[in-house]
Formats: sequence, C-alpha cells, structure tokens
Amino acid sequence: MTTADAPAVDLAPMWVPLLRRLTDTIPAWGLWKNADAALAGHGDFDSTAPSSDWAAITAAFQEWATEHGFGPATACHHVPGVLFLVAVDRANARLVELDVNARKYFRGWTMFRPEALAALMEIDERGFRRVRPGAEAVILLTQNGMRWGGRPDVPGLRRKRVADLLRSDPEGVAAAARLFGPARGALVRLAGRVERGGWSRPDALSVEAYAVARALAAPGILFTRVWAKRVKRRCPVLVSIFSNERRVPPDVDRWIEGVERDHVVLEAG
Repeated sequence: MTTADAPAVDLAPMWVPLLRRLTDTIPAWGLWKNADAALAGHGDFDSTAPSSDWAAITAAFQEWATEHGFGPATACHHVPGVLFLVAVDRANARLVELDVNARKYFRGWTMFRPEALAALMEIDERGFRRVRPGAEAVILLTQNGMRWGGRPDVPGLRRKRVADLLRSDPEGVAAAARLFGPARGALVRLAGRVERGGWSRPDALSVEAYAVARALAAPGILFTRVWAKRVKRRCPVLVSIFSNERRVPPDVDRWIEGVERDHVVLEAG
C-alpha cells in the first residue's frame, strides 16, 4: 500500500500546534502546498521560509518531536535551498517530516522565494499560515500537473485536485500567475482550460519555455539541480524520504548510525 492509498488519519491534533507556533514566531514562514493532505496522513508538510529562519524552525521542530516522543531528529541540508527536518517514529518505523524551501524550482528556474509568496498567504481557519487556494493550484499545476514538452500529467492533476482549487479562487490564480512574468497570460489560459477539464499544450509550452530560458541564464542553479538528483540516491535521509515513502529499515539504530556520518543527529528528550 502506498502513502496515497493509505486510509486517512487525523493528524491535526499532533501537527497543528507546531504549525501555529511557526506561524506566530516566524512571519516569513508558511505552507505552500498539500496542507490538508498532510494533515490526513498523506505526504509531508511543504513549507517555505528564508534560510535565515532555518535555525529557529529546526529548534521548534526538535522541541515538538521530543514532546511527542519522536526521535532522534535530524536536519538534512544536502539539497541546496531545501531544509528537510525529520524525526524517527519508532512505533511505526517511519519518519515524520517537515520540509522548508528557501526557493522552489520549475524546470531549473527559481519559480519563487518566500518573499514572493508573502502576498499570496492567508491564515487557515485552524490558525496556521498557508498559501491561498488559487496560488496553490498554480504551483501544483506546474509541479504535479505538467510533464516535459507541455504535456499534461493527468493522474497528478486528479490526485492534487488542481481543477477544483483553480475554480475555488480565480483571484489567487491571477495573483500567482504574476510569478511567471511575461508568461502569465499563457499560464492563466492554461489554468482556464484545466478548470474545464481540458488542456492547452501551446500555453503549457509557453510557460515551460519561459522557465527554461530563465534557467539557462543561471547555469549555476542547473548544476545544483543535477547535484540534488545525485545526492537523493546517496543520503540515507533522502533515500528514506524519496525512495522508501519515509519508512526506515527494521534496524533503526543502524540506520541512525549511517545518518550520523554526515548529519547532526539530535536525541529526543
């Protein structure tokens, strides 16, 4: 059974206090996708904040993990621009995870940094900061709904309920489309087609071409993307996240020993 197939569980009582604490203490922090899915036990928590806030976020995560009996915890910095915070849930042989992006890429181009999302954030009724639905839909459309060559990822669009999110907040869609500069018109047209159950490959190609052109103007970022793909196959934390659906091996202590070779591991309690 994959994570997507697992029955929903209500993780809000456990996670919401941490999300509220980060909202209250770190103004530039917020969730940028998948909040509801993660609170139902499907996936991780994807957030954004400047790297200058990472130490405070790490401390809050470690304190929260200790309160809930998870540990040890560690912070993985192997992927440039991303902080992966994990703690061991020994009872279930899994990792609990909070990710923090200082920038998010699309086709090698920096699609957003935390400051670009500030105006697109809102306070959820549960008391934590998250990106508004239309903006989340635009991000999911590019991250999970578009294959290379301007082709649709139909399963990804359905799984992430992109059309529903687009329809729910047209103002948010228009605001988030500004992230794409001169390609924003193509992005809005594409979003309109997706809302109606269709697709526009010419518009998708325009959005993709804009991102690729911007990426080629910053070759250093392209190098970091290549590095990220390599390290995800070697780092034990990232292998557990990306290849094993956050599961840890039966010999947890041996896995932790491997993590300690190039991570700072913080014991619970």
